[in-house]
Amino acid sequence: MSKQKYNKVSVVGGAGHIGLPLSCFMQNNGFEVVVIDNNLKSLNLLKQNILTFYEKDLEINLKQALGDGLVLTNDLEKISETEIVIVTIGTSSNKEHLELFKNLMNDVLEKISKESLLILRSTITLEDIELIQSNNNFINKNIKLAYCPERIAEGEAFNELKKLPQIVGTEIEEVYEVTKDIFKNLKIKTISTTINDAIFTKLFTNSYRHANFSLANEFYNIAVENNIDFERIRELATIDYPRLKNFPFTGYVGGPCLPKDLETFIKSYNVEDSLLNHLEEVNDKFLNNIVQRCNKIFDEKKLILLGLSFKVDSDDIRGSGSIELYRKLKKEGFEIFPVDPLVNQEEIDFELFEFSQASKKTNNILIAVDHKNFKEFDLKDKKVFYVEI
Repeated sequence: MSKQKYNKVSVVGGAGHIGLPLSCFMQNNGFEVVVIDNNLKSLNLLKQNILTFYEKDLEINLKQALGDGLVLTNDLEKISETEIVIVTIGTSSNKEHLELFKNLMNDVLEKISKESLLILRSTITLEDIELIQSNNNFINKNIKLAYCPERIAEGEAFNELKKLPQIVGTEIEEVYEVTKDIFKNLKIKTISTTINDAIFTKLFTNSYRHANFSLANEFYNIAVENNIDFERIRELATIDYPRLKNFPFTGYVGGPCLPKDLETFIKSYNVEDSLLNHLEEVNDKFLNNIVQRCNKIFDEKKLILLGLSFKVDSDDIRGSGSIELYRKLKKEGFEIFPVDPLVNQEEIDFELFEFSQASKKTNNILIAVDHKNFKEFDLKDKKVFYVEI
């Protein structure tokens, strides 16, 4: 396993939020990268340097990577021409997703070259690892396996790829050394551990973050039910008081990672009758309380809902608390005019409005996700309620 050999990389699921920034970053730092993805529409747009999702600095990095020879294809056979195979597809504990991941890994191991390095980057479980390691192709081809969990905040990939240390889970020291050299060439510090501990760390991290945000929502729920202004309580408790400096704000707990990783953590480690088992109930109650506040605040059941993505200044609606809130408000009888210029109409099953169009319908504004470009909207003489502060 010579250091010089490991330079050609294929990234499976490489057109997505995890894979594409990593692919561009590696291509722009001396590796020869092949992006493999079954989304032909996305591939064709990316070949023209047209982005299919927002990620800060992605456009300039993609342009450079394409100029340096980045390959985009839907042909999984191409992994046989590389020595490093990185799998970045989204996973969850959903049975359908588990079956898709299992089938994909069988295909990858059938086509991968002997003695290649296989790096898994998405959320996985010990069961996934056992299935891979028991695969005849994995054994006969002497594949080297490393679990290198992705821990980057969406929108910050090119910043955090350079700053965050990379956890590398392996069972063999030789495999760690090869993997470490790859990240060293990218100027990324590595932390060595076992695959087991790397899996627990990935799932624990997102479950902890989920719990942390949910706890703020639970205090909000209790305050609302006792006619107490929780934001005033927050202000009183945190002024010049360092021990609550990092207490999170109330808001949605969603997105593509936190809920599914929490579910995977609970199922993987047989968590029962724990605080973790009740977090989704807390956040569902938080949304219900927002609905009830809308009933009290607005004098008619019409409102403009600003922001549909799962977080500020993102176009990603996966796991969006705002969309769940939209559905709850509709069920409560509200007529809603959703506005989000970052979100593609094709991605949602209800009508989007321009703000100029929606503002003629009602003066009631619910700012569900406070995108920066909403600052340009004229909210004078409007009744405005912010979900997240």
